[in-house]
Parts: sequence; C-alpha cells; structure tokens
Amino acid sequence: MNREQYAEMLREIHNTQKAGGDIAACIEGYKRKYKYVYVYNDSCFKKIFGAEQNKAMAASFLNAVLKLDGADCISKLDFINPTVPGGPFVKSVTSDLVARSQDKRRVVIEVQHKGGKTFKDRLVFYMACHTMQNRVPGSQYELQNMDFIALQMFDTFPDSHAYRHCMQLKNQDNEIYYGKEILTVVEVEKFQKHVDRYVQDESRLALWLRAIQAVNDEKEDLRGNVFFPLLQSAAKLSNFDMGYLLTEAKSMTDHAYELEVEREEAREEGLAEGRAEGRAEGRAEGLAEGRAEGLAEGCNAKNRELAKGFRDDGFPVEAISKRTGLSVEEILAL
Repeated sequence: MNREQYAEMLREIHNTQKAGGDIAACIEGYKRKYKYVYVYNDSCFKKIFGAEQNKAMAASFLNAVLKLDGADCISKLDFINPTVPGGPFVKSVTSDLVARSQDKRRVVIEVQHKGGKTFKDRLVFYMACHTMQNRVPGSQYELQNMDFIALQMFDTFPDSHAYRHCMQLKNQDNEIYYGKEILTVVEVEKFQKHVDRYVQDESRLALWLRAIQAVNDEKEDLRGNVFFPLLQSAAKLSNFDMGYLLTEAKSMTDHAYELEVEREEAREEGLAEGRAEGRAEGRAEGLAEGRAEGLAEGCNAKNRELAKGFRDDGFPVEAISKRTGLSVEEILAL
C-alpha cells in the first residue's frame, strides 16, 4: 500500500465499526486487494522493525543508515521504551523506534511525512529529550553515545544531490567539538523522486530504500536485492490482526491523520485566500496584509474544528495536540 491507500483502509474500518457493519469482511476485502501495509506509517514501522523476531533485520537497516561496517556494526540490539517522560513542564515524547546497541549506544528513529516551519525545532527538541535520558547511570553529566535518525518524506537540503546527511557539533574549521551525538537525516522522498540520479547507487541504504518502496508499491520481485524478501515477510497485511487495525483505525495515527489535516488546511487556505482577495479593493500592501490575517484566522479556526471532531470521535488528545498545534487544555475546552 501507499500512504493514501493505508489511510483509506483505516477510514473505512473506522466508519464500518461506527455503522455497526461487518469489520472482518471489510478487512478481508483489503487483504484481497493489497498484500502489504504502508511501511512508513509510524505504527507499521514500529511493528515491523521493532518486533523481537525482526531484531536482525532492524540491525541490518540501522547499519545501512549509519554506514557501520566490520567491528563497528550493530550486532546486538535491545529495544527500549520509545516514550521519554517530559516531567512537570515539558510534554512527553514518543519516538517511532528506540534501541540500544551492544556498546550501549542509543539509537532513535523518527519517521516524518510533514515538515513545516517548526519541524527542525521539534527534531532538536526530541533529541534534547533523549539526551536527558541518555546519561551514564550514576553520573550527573556524562552522556552515552547516541544516533538520532530522521527518515523524512520531504526535502531538507533541496539544493544538495545527497539524500543522506550527517550532522554533529563542529567549529568554524569543521573540527568536531562533540562527537557523542550524531543526527542522520535521510531524505526518502528525494531518493524516490530522482530514480535516475541514484540508479548507480548500490549502497546498503539505497538497497533498503528500494526494498521498502517495492513493498509499498506491492511488487512481488526485486531481483538482486537481498533485503526485499526479509521485508516482504515482515510487512504482510496478514500479519496485522483485526485488533491492531481497529486500534489504528480509531486513533488514525501519524500519516493517516496528517493527510486529513493537510487536505482540510489546503481547502481552507484556498477559501481564505479567495475571501481576502475579494475583500481587497485598495493597495497591494493592504491586499497582502488582509490575505495573511485571513489565512491565519481561518487556519486556527479550522484546526479547532478538526481537533473537536477528532476528540469527539475518540482520538487520543496528545496525538491531536501534536498534529494541530493546539494545547491539550485548549482541545479539552473545545
């Protein structure tokens, strides 16, 4: 499945349940239509790469992303709680996958489909939360090593031909100041869009990205790709039982929810811009200012409307807050 098809399935399961219909028949219909789930959905990604029986596959994927070879490879992986408590003043953070390697290195994966103006702030905030949890036991300040991986479905470096980027704290002479923490950004969408550009790339990461894309495209064969059969087996829709899909359908987590928000925002933006232009009769400066104010007001109103609707349908309040930007208190007060 692709992203839209997975979201459509969740919506139909949810609507079938609300209408008192035959949920099993609904799910079976999708199993006849599709063989695999959408791998980049956050819950699917956790279930596939975060399963105990798939530890070796997860280690292989991480070694590919981090370009680890020989003795540096992750050979043993232990999954740890992906939720980092925020304490009294900071909200809790739940990442898509958190693990610890044999040398106690913390590895965190975030899969993100939507960027926006505050995305980088959010990513650094998540890193800071994991840094606080990564202290050496018994020490006040000493930190253990950490790799933070962001798999992004949008461009961060649009002018660069590279789709993998590593960042550390460095000085003006490019000398590493602090080497214990590394942020690795993988621009998945760039890799997918520019197939011809990377056709000669036979790196392990390229092979993994092609394997995931082939599964999402419902392909049955990918010759020469050693990772494809592993992922095929783990990503089968038949592995995801009714209880799991019902929970997903109720919460509409991650990308399915984001799709709804994106569509509503786009619609409202078009309406607000049209109203602003219709009202404007004077100077171009007044037109621009009115459009900006109209867009902001319309966007906030629509976010509140969406948040109330999803809250009344039983969506988790924290998930709604994360996607709309409204505080938990604001959502509860709607």
